[in-house]
Amino acid sequence: MTRLLASGCGFAIAAVAAYSGACLAAAAAPASSAPPARVHFAGCVKPGVEAGCLIVETGGKAYNVSSAKKLLSVGQFAAGTGVGGGMSTCMQGDALSDIVLDNPQPPHDTCAKETHPSALH
Repeated sequence: MTRLLASGCGFAIAAVAAYSGACLAAAAAPASSAPPARVHFAGCVKPGVEAGCLIVETGGKAYNVSSAKKLLSVGQFAAGTGVGGGMSTCMQGDALSDIVLDNPQPPHDTCAKETHPSALH
């Protein structure tokens, strides 16, 4: 008789079909249905480290605002909200989606038009 050791739900064999079925049911449990949180950002739009990416740094945190690149440009001040946790090829900052800019934009200092990609601090 061959003895097979398996931990967790890694193996599903006939001898442990009931066990693996229970694991699959637990893995398929519904996730929290809380709506994604909106985050506020305000700062100068800078180029990201990847071509075409736009970053705004607020309070020591970087936000990827590339999803609003039709509304934003490097060197512009931007304040608004977006839904965090999005996916991006920018590899930098929390990727925001569903970006809504504040209207009107708050008073701010002039932004330097940086041409160097920004890096996370």
